[in-house]
Amino acid sequence: MWIFFAVSASMLWGITYVLGEHVYKKISVSTTLAFMCLMTSFVMFAISMVRDEWKKDISTIMTDRSALILLLLVTVVFILAELCIGFSITAKNATLAGLIEISYPIFIALFSYVLFKDNQVTPGSIAGALLIFSGIFVVYHFNQ
Repeated sequence: MWIFFAVSASMLWGITYVLGEHVYKKISVSTTLAFMCLMTSFVMFAISMVRDEWKKDISTIMTDRSALILLLLVTVVFILAELCIGFSITAKNATLAGLIEISYPIFIALFSYVLFKDNQVTPGSIAGALLIFSGIFVVYHFNQ
């Protein structure tokens, strides 16, 4: 089932980038992201309530300092990442921004190790990383 969700997320992110490119031509990145986050907040709050997760999660946030710090950190990084991809799309286009951004699995492996000492690197992931960096070089070189 995880592969279905991963491919679905990829497809939905692809649609998001294409739609975002056209929205950003009319509405600023910051206003667009503010609107999207506001709408997301309402939907996620409703889902959290329906699934009866809200009380337990708030209790964890209030009692587990490391959970609160991680939540704040992931929120800040999420905002910065969304701003960066939005500005990248407006500076070039959704396709090229997405092709470069696809290198993020390399950073997942790097930060998993650096932050949590979780080694997720295998010979296959190293080969994939080399292919990704080769692709980034080709995309950048031919689209300057």
